[in-house]
Amino acid sequence: MKKYGIFFRPTSSKYEDGEIKFNKKSASITSNDKIICYKILIDSIQNKKDIYLKNGYMFSLRTSLTYEEESYLLSKRKMIIPWLEQFSFAKAMILSGLLISFVILFRYFYFFTTPLIISSFPKNWEKTIGNNIYVSLKKTIFKNTELSKDTIIRLREKSYKIAKANCFNSPKILFHKSSLIGANALAFPGGPVVLTDDLVKLLGNDDLILGIIAHEFVHVQKQHSLRQIIEIIGIATLSSIILGSNETLIEEASFIGINLWASKKSRDFEKEADLLALKYLEKANIDKSSLGLALKKLIIHFCNSSKNNNTENCFNDSKHGWFSSHPSGEERLKYLTE
Repeated sequence: MKKYGIFFRPTSSKYEDGEIKFNKKSASITSNDKIICYKILIDSIQNKKDIYLKNGYMFSLRTSLTYEEESYLLSKRKMIIPWLEQFSFAKAMILSGLLISFVILFRYFYFFTTPLIISSFPKNWEKTIGNNIYVSLKKTIFKNTELSKDTIIRLREKSYKIAKANCFNSPKILFHKSSLIGANALAFPGGPVVLTDDLVKLLGNDDLILGIIAHEFVHVQKQHSLRQIIEIIGIATLSSIILGSNETLIEEASFIGINLWASKKSRDFEKEADLLALKYLEKANIDKSSLGLALKKLIIHFCNSSKNNNTENCFNDSKHGWFSSHPSGEERLKYLTE
């Protein structure tokens, strides 16, 4: 099979007239009856006209190859791309079905393998991740605590008793002042657990504060933060593989989808932490209602700070929609009471 056209030498932008003669998966280029290159393997074919050879030459045909000619020159593996470029509704439906099946299989595979990954994840790595996050926040949003030493020592000793009663080693309990996050508590992967001065002052009762600490202990023991990190990395990687990394509307949609999924997982973890914290408190001989009372006080504080005069509506509005990382205040108090 012989074709006419122009060719470019390696690294050259100057074209020359010539002809190309094809053998199975290889080609020879001649010009003015002079052999330019002989039986060089074909690297790829683009647009059915541009022939790229392994030695760096590129030959552009005057007339396009037929599908049969192209399939003769390329291996079956390399013919997949030209086949995909030929659109048909049936092909689109088949490929869409395969893509959806792949996503579902990957999701379930990741769902079942995540616990295995978590169980084999080195504890010191998890603590290093948590400590790095804490150090970063300490430089930005955390300030030195203004609580008295007696208060800090007392709360730490009572917190350690909760851990001892439930047979696990307590993570570090740290206290910080923060004008940005207000009355709040945070559990980092592997520890530490941080309580803000505003939270301690707002609750004003050791048992209520211990209820919140028990909740944060669950996050550390169940490795909720690490699990979210690993699962989100997996889903984000899958999204990047399928949708690419270009700044497109599709990428934005995938980013929103990942956030929705992460928020749903976070709400599940928060509910698990609420319910298991009740058992932690019970084993430590602390009133189980402490957590519910603490949450109610925090929600009322949130409602007041948001200038919502109708507390009942504020409880209902605290669902915060799909992007909420916590169940609604109303929902949490209901299942805690039950």
